[in-house]
Amino acid sequence: MDSDDGLMLNISAPNLDESLTRKSENRHKNKISNWKERKLQRKQVPVSIHKDKSKKGAEETRASQVYNDDLTKIPNCEHNSSQKPQVISSLFRHNPKIPKFKSSQQSPNEDSKDGPLFSVDKFGDLPLSAHMISNLENNLKMTTLTSVQKLAIPALIGGKDVFVKSKTGSGKTLCYALPIVHSLQKMHPKIERCDGPYALVLVPTRELALQSLNLLQKLVKPCQWVVPGFVVGGEKRKSEKARLRKGINILVATPGRLLDHIEKTNCLQFDKIHWVVLDEADRLLDMGFEKEVSSILQAVKDQLSPNAAFQTVLMSATLNKGIERLVQMYLNDPKFVNEAEIQDVFQVEKVVSEDKPTTMPHQLQQFFVIVPSKMRLVTLAAFILWKYQDTRHSCKMIVFLSSRDSVDFHHSLFQSILQIDNLKLFKLHGNMSQTERTEVFKDYSSCAAGVLLCTDVAARGLDLPNVNWIIQYNTPGSAVDYIHRVGRTARIGNEGQALLFLTPSEAAYLETLAENNIRPNEILVTDVLCCLVPSTNLKSKDKKKDIIRKLSQDAATDLQLKFEQFVLSSKENTKAAKQAYQSFIRSYATFPSSLKHIFHIKNLHLGHVAKAFALRDAPGGMFHQGKQQNKKKKTSKKPLIKPSKRGHPIDEHDGDKSTSGPRPKKRKKKQ
Repeated sequence: MDSDDGLMLNISAPNLDESLTRKSENRHKNKISNWKERKLQRKQVPVSIHKDKSKKGAEETRASQVYNDDLTKIPNCEHNSSQKPQVISSLFRHNPKIPKFKSSQQSPNEDSKDGPLFSVDKFGDLPLSAHMISNLENNLKMTTLTSVQKLAIPALIGGKDVFVKSKTGSGKTLCYALPIVHSLQKMHPKIERCDGPYALVLVPTRELALQSLNLLQKLVKPCQWVVPGFVVGGEKRKSEKARLRKGINILVATPGRLLDHIEKTNCLQFDKIHWVVLDEADRLLDMGFEKEVSSILQAVKDQLSPNAAFQTVLMSATLNKGIERLVQMYLNDPKFVNEAEIQDVFQVEKVVSEDKPTTMPHQLQQFFVIVPSKMRLVTLAAFILWKYQDTRHSCKMIVFLSSRDSVDFHHSLFQSILQIDNLKLFKLHGNMSQTERTEVFKDYSSCAAGVLLCTDVAARGLDLPNVNWIIQYNTPGSAVDYIHRVGRTARIGNEGQALLFLTPSEAAYLETLAENNIRPNEILVTDVLCCLVPSTNLKSKDKKKDIIRKLSQDAATDLQLKFEQFVLSSKENTKAAKQAYQSFIRSYATFPSSLKHIFHIKNLHLGHVAKAFALRDAPGGMFHQGKQQNKKKKTSKKPLIKPSKRGHPIDEHDGDKSTSGPRPKKRKKKQ
């Protein structure tokens, strides 16, 4: 019986296994076939959807197809034709609503509250030598004094310490340069180059130092035994030491480099100093040079004889508590000069408390445009093209950006896409070498038409001739910064215009400007984009606004596609765009607390901001790389929490951080 049962089991077992195997194979085949069918259905779904799509979807599909067709024509472009075309988001959909504003009734030609810029007096009325007056009138083409020069120059020639507060573009540099040259050229015995500095001028930036030096070199032509010179960061220290060893009578310097020479260059002596000038004093404070300035002035005082003193001049376009502190520390019985009057008794506290917002030049026209984030790039390009064509190729612009990376990216982008005859593009920021910065400063000053992309390094004191437009593409941090930026145009009585870019969430910034007596007029973004449609392409029946708007939107979309194609054409361009995007986000988080309700990073749509840098999507993980690396480092070390002998986790960082290992066992009290 047992043997029969065992035999029967041995025979029937293989048949059972075969049947089970066949069933499992059939199930597996069915699963595979069902999976393939579902996959084919998923692939066919977009086709049916595209056929039945609305107008919006059809436009996006067409744009993506145009994008991919054009992308294959770009050399060195990493494009895979086997991939499905990626849908490009429209520039004109899903944008926040643009608020409406009433146009300001402020006339651009009304007189400034501080009085006219020029006075009726001439340089010939000043107590200057005939050679200096002839040089001013014939070589520098200056005949009439400005209002601030009329008040400040006689006071400085008289030997008084003076604080000059005046709006930008009013000729403040000549206020101190002319008295210094006048006093040095009439000294007896005649000064020599080897005597060293008689006058020291401190400026915040290298470009302003170069500009001040150029003016001084023109003023000393009638008295060439007076030698001006400068020392700034970025120059070779050995060549500067050689110039100082030969001798410089009027020394223009940036604080950091001058302090370095005071500590390390023995040939630099200040025992003959008669003048000390702090030009753009408010900017010196903003850039954190207060300690350096104090150390320099103390070094000058230490080298003078006990009875000797020097005349101090402080120049600024704005007035604040920091300027009040400088005046109290370094000026002796000073006179206060503005465009309207000169005060013999100077009470700094009273002036600061009663100080009104700085007035703008009456010949300056100010505008603003509210642009959604993802339309900003094409709007900026369209505005440059518009004004360049409108002024018959003789327009000079300065575009202020928030960071060095943004300047580099926009410069390379516009240089490749906006290829127009006679339109030169320049860039200027603090990360460039001194040779490059000097070359850009000279080339842009001498050109007839050009666009300078820069950071705030060019916002203070620079007198760049014939600048027509100031474009603040990224919003300044305060109304004071706004004033200094727009002060690069409408200088010395010339006309100028300024445009401020804002997003809909930043529109409240106009209220901050209104508190400082700044009320720009609005330019509509639709009017800017209409310039992309040439008038020759419009037929007589196409003059309707809706048709022109549709054509301008198509042209703006095509321009945006070209920008995106450029970014995707190489890894270097993509990297530059991402770095510019990242720098913009970081700079946006640095606005002062008083403006955080307007400029807060939570108000930004990161995808739309990425579109303004010609990126298809917001780069992900850019701000978490550091955190991830830190996590990896922590995991590579020994765990901070270790199990004790009893099985309970123990944190090594509890209590004294110097201790490690498990906690000692508590001894039981003896009963």
